[in-house]
Amino acid sequence: MAKPVKIIPASRRRRKRRWKWPRRLGAGAVLLALGVLLILEPGAQETKLLERPQAAVEETLPSAQEQVAVYDHQSGQIMTLGLEDYLVGVVAAEMPASFELEALKAQAVAARTFACSRLWSEAAASDAPYRLTTDPATCQAWISDSEMQDRWGGQYAANRAKIVQAVAQTQGEILTYQGKVIEPVYHASCGGGRTESARDVWGSDRPYLVSVVCDHPPDKHTQLKTTLSLAEVDQKLGSDAAVVSAASGEQTSPLAILASSASDRVLKMRVGTKQYSGTEVRKALGLESSLIRIDQAGDEVTFTTNGYGHGVGMCQYGADHYAQLGWDYQAILKHYYTGVSLNRL
Repeated sequence: MAKPVKIIPASRRRRKRRWKWPRRLGAGAVLLALGVLLILEPGAQETKLLERPQAAVEETLPSAQEQVAVYDHQSGQIMTLGLEDYLVGVVAAEMPASFELEALKAQAVAARTFACSRLWSEAAASDAPYRLTTDPATCQAWISDSEMQDRWGGQYAANRAKIVQAVAQTQGEILTYQGKVIEPVYHASCGGGRTESARDVWGSDRPYLVSVVCDHPPDKHTQLKTTLSLAEVDQKLGSDAAVVSAASGEQTSPLAILASSASDRVLKMRVGTKQYSGTEVRKALGLESSLIRIDQAGDEVTFTTNGYGHGVGMCQYGADHYAQLGWDYQAILKHYYTGVSLNRL
């Protein structure tokens, strides 16, 4: 087992001696066990948040120069990348390069914290040859240099240099709460207004994942409409809205919002005779958000949504908005993650 590395506040420029990250960790070596993070970004993924105890700061963490194994789900190969080099591909995949530099720096810190949490999750106690993947369904999104060139074309050099700058200027920085590494969940757009609390989405309190004001202007995820027949809704949800509608005529709506959160997202919805959480409805119907308005006309229902993702943690469009207002990345992160500290590996 490697000797422990003490996390140092980011404000302290002098660096302590780094210790090597162990190649294999026995179950007894892993005291840090963080929740598998739920991440959403413009066009990216969503995974489940699981309950695990958090670790104390006095644990062995990878250094900023550490090599990490990353499974490429497209090629089936395991890549060995420097942690900071890996983050360049993550930030490029997770946030538009057109966003402000301070927003990209906030994304880099969140992505680095996520990577460290994965390296120190319960899975790290196993003999698995990798802890990180490029699969956006189970981990953070990641793209290679060639994919960046395909995506950005003539803007490749400038965009990549901007992202490298964001990663380099936050080198080694991670987020902690009361001496423990946090679960830095984030999403593309809260819809403008407020973010959501972890408790209202997953039923699990995180003191740093509470609802906060996020007054960014409308974006491409504002007022999106999805129209489905009642039969399609029933097929996707396993509900009986069409039967209820046929039996009651126009006297009773087969869909109704029963409870909403402080951010006005749907907590509970009745569909026919059955009840579903807002998250269940969003996922089953392929909606971008649980910030939903319902309009029914005949046997069709229109769902109007604002925002993209679960709404918890850092709102990426909000981060860009606040960066445009002159906030630095530290202020952005501390706004979305209540009570956290920035520390350096």
